[in-house]
Amino acid sequence: MTAKTASVHLRFITLMQRYSGKRDMDLDLPINPEAAIAAVIDRFNIPWKDYLEKSARIFINKEFAESFIKSGKILKDGDLISFIPISGGG
Repeated sequence: MTAKTASVHLRFITLMQRYSGKRDMDLDLPINPEAAIAAVIDRFNIPWKDYLEKSARIFINKEFAESFIKSGKILKDGDLISFIPISGGG
């Protein structure tokens, strides 16, 4: 049995582009949002744990990824996952 996937649009904002090499791309990812995010982090060797998780956020369709996951939603073709660094300012 084949795992279900969706063609998802990825967006890497500013410094996050250093990992993907591009701002935007489409990938077939698992429909489970946690598995999809893990696949992206693994594919691009993004140092998420203990590093970027404190200075960047992940959004799915402009919603915090954590909220999207807790809601029980799954990914569909055309959904957007964005990796956005937190801007500092003062």
